[in-house]
Amino acid sequence: MGLYKTILKKIVPIPKILEQDSFAFIGPHPDDIEVGCGATVAKLAKMGKRICFIVATDGRYGSSDPNVDIDKLIKTRQEEALASAKILGVEDVRFLGYSDCGDYTVEELSKKIAIELAKFKPDLIFTPDNHLRSETHPDHIKTGRASEIAMLRCAFPLMMKDLGIDEVAQPKGIAYYYTDKPNTYINVSKTYEDRISALKAHKSQFLSNEKLEQEFKMMQLYFKFTAIRHGLKRFYKYADAYRVLSVIHTHCAPEGSII
Repeated sequence: MGLYKTILKKIVPIPKILEQDSFAFIGPHPDDIEVGCGATVAKLAKMGKRICFIVATDGRYGSSDPNVDIDKLIKTRQEEALASAKILGVEDVRFLGYSDCGDYTVEELSKKIAIELAKFKPDLIFTPDNHLRSETHPDHIKTGRASEIAMLRCAFPLMMKDLGIDEVAQPKGIAYYYTDKPNTYINVSKTYEDRISALKAHKSQFLSNEKLEQEFKMMQLYFKFTAIRHGLKRFYKYADAYRVLSVIHTHCAPEGSII
């Protein structure tokens, strides 16, 4: 299988992340991009790449307080997302506004994402791996699936015209974060701490009380362990890991499932 995969990659190469110029990072909630890709985002921003964040939901249920003011929490999470993105070097943050854990459909979400992709025109899309067998959060699953469909949809002018937009995008591929089948490792040894700094901007999620602070400390240990584990694959101190596919691998290409 190893030789077969190597030959397939030679025939249809997967996009090399650092060689691309523009990136759309798609997150289910206001903090997922930072959790899954924060150090990579910081590295790309420092390289002068063009980056936008697309956040699917408003994060309205991101509190354990049953009496929290929902409208206030939505505003807080949006403000935290903007502050966090700025720490990573990103100014372009787009909120789609779907309800956290809402009854929106994959089809609805994919259309909204496709419109943003057509406007921004990224070379590469980052999204959660909805094929991850252990994932149970509906927003993660739906966002990953909607992003795949949006990547296909945004390239077809007639499809986009039906959505009321005369623009298209031509992404070269998709990079899955939160994946258990990585095929690409990014050296983030110099930007690992930027991810932690960005996450601290999401105070309502990680630092608003003693219990969350303790959980955040545990998360940091987990982040460091996984970054070291991924780094060992390529002899880096720290690495982020992704499953990257070209557009060709994602349509009528069963072999894409093994790459």
